This record gives sequence, structure tokens and C-alpha cells, in this order.
Amino acid sequence: MSEVNDKAPFLLIQKPQELIKLFEGLIDRKIREIGVLAAPPSASANGESPFLSTKEVQKIFGVSRQTINDWRKSRLLPSIKIKSRRYFIRDQVQALQQKWKSPGDQ
Repeated sequence: MSEVNDKAPFLLIQKPQELIKLFEGLIDRKIREIGVLAAPPSASANGESPFLSTKEVQKIFGVSRQTINDWRKSRLLPSIKIKSRRYFIRDQVQALQQKWKSPGDQ
């Protein structure tokens, strides 16, 4: 007698590429959800992305790409990786910038 296990996930994927596309879609959707939740209301109101590229962070601090990578690896400036690109959260970059401002800059 054969019974169907109702608790087992049911996937009919014919090719590995289909499974990869399914997971990429789920991951992309979750990243967008997190980005929307992490973005303060002012960021979405003025059209700014809650994320900054490595080049944008380089311009903000006036440092090299290697310095940004060093900060990332030492966890001074956390980042997220989406596909082959790395992004920094705008609020965290601005917080670090404020932390490092000298009293004469204000």
C-alpha cells in the first residue's frame, strides 16, 4: 500500500536552470522587501536608493577602492552582495561619516 506524504515539498522542476531561476526570483524579491523595510521614509520620499555602490562610498570618503574593501572585510562598513555587485547601506555610511567628522567640519 502506497501513501502520499502530504508534508513533503512538491517540486516538478525539469531542468536545473529552472530551479536556479526560481531561487533567484525568490532571493531578489526578499532583497527588495528588506530594502523597502530598511529604508527610512525620507529615503523613499526623495527618490534616493537606500543602497550605495562602492564608487559612491569612495567619493563620500575620498578613499580608494582597496580602502573600502579593507573596511568591509574588517566589518567597519558592512555591505550586502547582490549577484556580483556589492552595496553599502546609505544610513550606515552616513553614520560612519558623522562619527568621523571633526568638530571643525560642522
